[in-house]
Amino acid sequence: MQIDEIGKLMEFMKANDLNVLELEEGGSRLLLERHMPTVPASASAVLPQAAAASDALDSAEKSGQLILSPVVGVFYESPAQDAEPFVQVGSVVEVGSPLCIIEAMKLMNEVSSAFDGIVLEIFVENGQRVEYGQPLMRIGGDVSC
Repeated sequence: MQIDEIGKLMEFMKANDLNVLELEEGGSRLLLERHMPTVPASASAVLPQAAAASDALDSAEKSGQLILSPVVGVFYESPAQDAEPFVQVGSVVEVGSPLCIIEAMKLMNEVSSAFDGIVLEIFVENGQRVEYGQPLMRIGGDVSC
């Protein structure tokens, strides 16, 4: 079995929320176990990403609607490295307008706006790893003229 095949099996385990996968092939046996880290409730250290997400949530309470990451992956602001970003702070968006791409397991997931409005804030940097449910942007304002 090749290393890339093992990587694909690991991705399959994660995508299907499997903790154990056992495979026998040609006299060889492979056992993969996935352990989910647990964080004690009294943990005093706060992860930097969690703090950033908390700050984003605090600022979202001011006004506007949050756009959250639908998956764990990598945030991209444009469809290609040399292309213009889908949106910037101040961009006017409509329902269905593309906002960004989240790459997850080599799949590109386009995130579209669920709201009409103006991009008020972008909380993440291009190429940054994002978590499921992490705030990406805040959209608000009145675009009626």
